[in-house]
Amino acid sequence: MSDILKVFNIDFFLLIFKHICSIPIKRLRLEKGYTQKEVANYLGVDVSTYAHYELARRTPDVKKLRMLAELYGLNDELLGATLPIVARAVYPTELLNRLESAIKDCPGHTGNYQKDKESYDNLKAALEPVLEIRNNALDLPNIDLTKYTDPFLNQTVKSVELDMRAEKLIFECIDKQNEVLRW
Repeated sequence: MSDILKVFNIDFFLLIFKHICSIPIKRLRLEKGYTQKEVANYLGVDVSTYAHYELARRTPDVKKLRMLAELYGLNDELLGATLPIVARAVYPTELLNRLESAIKDCPGHTGNYQKDKESYDNLKAALEPVLEIRNNALDLPNIDLTKYTDPFLNQTVKSVELDMRAEKLIFECIDKQNEVLRW
């Protein structure tokens, strides 16, 4: 995932980890009858790394944190799976300026294959990083939605804030690409 868009901000992540550590994961492991080696193998880490998790000397990444919460039967709020998930697409100004310039500088369909291909490729190169940020914001994380029952039916799963300037430029660029290709 891009550093530009973070669905889990670092403060939220640390809050979750501190909450899990406030319920000592060593105690949880012992209550479940697991050895450190078994949990480390489950997480795909060295035993020493897992031992550091128990001592709060290391912080597991979000994926491992989810795995720990699932292994120990902690609730969905700790998994970051509360609904709705809220995300925001944040575009660097220079990316939007580059896309805007590419649209403005594109002459449209010229009838010259080489020039039209070059124009199309320039538009595509400027559009791709903007679409990547947008698509990351719109993607759903791997959450098993089948476990949610009646209270969650017909509810919003994810809410995404999109930048109106970016949306306008995306559509203008696609229109310009179609014009260049004469579609």
